Amino acid sequence: GLMKKGIIRLSLVLATVLVLFAGCGKDEFDEDMLVGTWKCSDGFSYRFEEYGSGRCFDSDDKGMDFTWELYSDELTIEYKKSGTLGKPGREVFILEKLTSSRMEAHLVGDDYTYTFTR
Repeated sequence: GLMKKGIIRLSLVLATVLVLFAGCGKDEFDEDMLVGTWKCSDGFSYRFEEYGSGRCFDSDDKGMDFTWELYSDELTIEYKKSGTLGKPGREVFILEKLTSSRMEAHLVGDDYTYTFTR
């Protein structure tokens, strides 16, 4: 009857509201803008290549290869060999800003903002 229709209508409205809110706060970043070499405020340079490969290196050109993946605003970097350069096996950055010349991001669980420029 009427009660059942009301409940169905209400649950549809709630489902729509949930979908709308789930989309809020998460920025979508274009991974094509990531491709290239960035100098980071952590003292390292990061080279992001197409198809998710890359390399992190220091000023002496000592480096380590990594694979990367950008999902929504989460940039995950998996290093091929941990230990070199003192990097962990994996870093997950949350992007706050990404333009053609500047990227700002923080590591999950840490508020410090790293600045990448090129």
